[in-house]
Amino acid sequence: MKTLLLIDANALIHRCFHALPPFTTKEGKPSGAIYGLASVLIKIARNGEEIGVNGKAPDYAVAFFDRPEPTFRKEMYDEYKSHRPKAPNELISQIIEAHRLFENFGIKSFEIPGFEADDLIGTAAEKFKNKPDLKIIILTGDLDALQLIENEKVMVETFKKGISDTIIYNEKETLNKFGVMPHQLADYKGLVGDQSDNIKGVAGIGPKTAAQIIQKYNTIEKFLEQGQKEKSYEK
Repeated sequence: MKTLLLIDANALIHRCFHALPPFTTKEGKPSGAIYGLASVLIKIARNGEEIGVNGKAPDYAVAFFDRPEPTFRKEMYDEYKSHRPKAPNELISQIIEAHRLFENFGIKSFEIPGFEADDLIGTAAEKFKNKPDLKIIILTGDLDALQLIENEKVMVETFKKGISDTIIYNEKETLNKFGVMPHQLADYKGLVGDQSDNIKGVAGIGPKTAAQIIQKYNTIEKFLEQGQKEKSYEK
């Protein structure tokens, strides 16, 4: 079975930037994130060890970048990610340089104004997941990508520590971590919210309660519909 690697470039670069010392070139340009990114790509190109591919590099790889323009989510909800500080110039310059690095490794990169990298990754995963004899691995630091997992056809790999220790999530691992299946994560997040994106959840509902609700009703819509009926029965 062949492997398609979908890379969340911004998430990976951010990870490298914060995991490594602030290296600079002899000209004084920041280079720590680029050094880390190159190290990861070299490991992937050699034998796929960074992404859990047994002994061989992925057959296909694509990188996806965020854009600086506001996304459609920001237009819908002005508070979206509003709590996040602006990226430092030392990081921005390396994100620009990363485009060239991916090109040098023969990895095409894509970005579309108004959309985030994970939007494009989701679209690509949906497009190619039904291809026979193709397995998709998403390399990212964003656990929102877990909702894309589907059996052993689409899996997500994230970093646990630094840029060398990783974990691969499948349906079982997702269930163990959140108490719900990947396709239920959107409803789960709708109840608990998402602090990293500055999205508030339902007051009084934490992760454990949210998991119990989704396990019982499967979706928020069914919870509201059935829960209301059950409440009326109790009366």
